[in-house]
Amino acid sequence: ILAQAIFSRAIFAQAAAGKPLVEFPPGPPVMLSLALTKLFGRTVENELVDTVIFIDVDGVLNVGIRDRGNSPPLLSPTNINYAKCKSQGPREANGQQHDIVDRFMAVIDRELGHGENGTYSKFTTDATTDLSDIFTERLASLISMGGERCLTVLTSTWRHKDQRHRLRRLEDALSKHLPEHAPFAFGAFTPPGDDSSHPRGRLRAIGDFLAGLSSKCYPPTGMRILVLDDFFATAASTWLVDDLDAGSIEGAEEYLRSRLPQSKDFALKIVHTYDSWLTPNGLSVEVGAGLTMEHYCHAAEFLGGGCSFCGRPPAAAAKERDVESAVKKRPTFANKNCEDEETPSAHSGKAKATTQAKWFVKMVSCYGLVITLLLLFAKSLIK
Repeated sequence: ILAQAIFSRAIFAQAAAGKPLVEFPPGPPVMLSLALTKLFGRTVENELVDTVIFIDVDGVLNVGIRDRGNSPPLLSPTNINYAKCKSQGPREANGQQHDIVDRFMAVIDRELGHGENGTYSKFTTDATTDLSDIFTERLASLISMGGERCLTVLTSTWRHKDQRHRLRRLEDALSKHLPEHAPFAFGAFTPPGDDSSHPRGRLRAIGDFLAGLSSKCYPPTGMRILVLDDFFATAASTWLVDDLDAGSIEGAEEYLRSRLPQSKDFALKIVHTYDSWLTPNGLSVEVGAGLTMEHYCHAAEFLGGGCSFCGRPPAAAAKERDVESAVKKRPTFANKNCEDEETPSAHSGKAKATTQAKWFVKMVSCYGLVITLLLLFAKSLIK
């Protein structure tokens, strides 16, 4: 087993060095390599990347309602039932508590456009994962649009050690929506820092990550950088970072561009999953809106995909345009399981790749058997 794990990691190292890498079916070597990578941490050094997706969780994969001074309560079935119950009773002396109830009711009744055909209530979270399955499926679609050299970077507080149980559930949920249910793991985390309560820290963490990318990561054709974040359900007009008054999404994008090497080609986009409005009673409502169809559409368009509501070209057609380059080389991220993912054009060379794969797996098994026999023989000599 150890030999298989070592051999699998050697294959990934060969890919990172730019050497040819054959396709092989998922099996014990692949799974052990992923487990070892999770154990040793998630960083990026010299892997070639053409798409980077920075992913927040709360406010992106669920709906959170801003409650100033408190953590945003999620749009969960339990919270909805509580809000409905409280809204039908007498008003309490604590006006702030009743305000959050009124905000919940406003969110539940908020009609969504862009082909959504419903209200925010359709995005209630699962009790075990705190995720909306609809949003999780849409994120998996965006990751697939990212292509074979897509690096997913977790920016959420879910990356912290005390949240790892939630992280595992998130990765399992994404796996269910990826092609062939391929096991998924985030490629990297943003560095630790003061980014758990304010957009300033979040933008700085993303900027620090981009500044730390090795020059070897940039492909000749340029890099796409997509940020999916609600920035703690705050309006872009309030954002400040490094004494810079960003003041808008464009200003925040300009800040992130300033952290990238000026000699490299790249395209960058922030999709701010945020919504705000005033109720008829004048109550301000701000929410981390999640990947609604409108936000998903902006992200998909940036990645070359499509939106069924807008009538843009479907994602499948966009991916076929790059099909030749996509299948030439498997991903170089040791902690991303793209080796289990089949590209649309993989069928032409599938027979040859499968033959090579079987040969490698058999060779690895033989090595493991030989080592086992040698150990048994040495043990018998010692006795």
